[in-house]
Parts: sequence; C-alpha cells; structure tokens
Amino acid sequence: MVLIASALALLAVWFGFVWWRRRRLPKTRWFLRAAAISGVATLIALETGWFVTEVGRQPWIVYNVLRTKDAVTAHGGIWFTFGIIVALYLLVATGLIATLRVLARRWRSQDEGADSDVPYGPRGPLRLGDHEASPAAEKVGV
Repeated sequence: MVLIASALALLAVWFGFVWWRRRRLPKTRWFLRAAAISGVATLIALETGWFVTEVGRQPWIVYNVLRTKDAVTAHGGIWFTFGIIVALYLLVATGLIATLRVLARRWRSQDEGADSDVPYGPRGPLRLGDHEASPAAEKVGV
C-alpha cells in the first residue's frame, strides 16, 4: 500500500514538473504506461490498506484472546472525533452538491450549437507534445 501510494505520488510529481516546464503531457512510454496502470493501482492500494488494517486488528478478538467487550475503548474523546468526521463528511457532501448544481446550471445554459456532444467534453484532441502551442496557450502567453 505504501509503495503504491509513493509510486502514485511520484507519478503526480513527474506530471506536475513536465506540465510546469513545458505545458504539455509527458510523452514518454513509461509515463503513459504508469498513468494507465495508476487507476488499478489505486484500487489495489485501497484494498490492501483495508486488508492490513483488519487483519492486524481482528485475530485477537476472533480467537478469544481478547473479548469484543474488552476491546472497546473507554476514552471519552471518541464522540468528539466522531463529530468532527461527520462534520467533515457533511462539508464535503455540501461542496459536491453545490458543484454539481453549478455544473448542471451551466450545462443547461449552453447554446445548442456547441462544438461538443458531451457536456464539459474536450474541445479538441489532447496533444502529447508534438505541437508547439495550442491556441488557448497562445492567448495566455504561455
């Protein structure tokens, strides 16, 4: 899990560096392969993290070395931490709903003659660095 997370972080740093320097996607085969694998690697890291957490916690309770009622904490700060987590999830959910409403409103207000069949779809082909600069990059002076 840690190895995969570190590799994904390095992939993000690689992309960020190339984008910062050249304003384009990295065009090497290794980057494209790593980017293609990154989605599956994320799921593997997530599942292995849960696996390690649960295997590390459960054997003592399952094999009657420690009873479940004895494993429960007696500390009083649990409800405070739980409240913070619930508040954070509510904040994220509120931001998600607000963002989706803004996107839906913007999509409804677009012209029917838009150049893309997909809402918020790409305006043109994604370049891998073979061309000098896109018209959008020329407008901002990049």
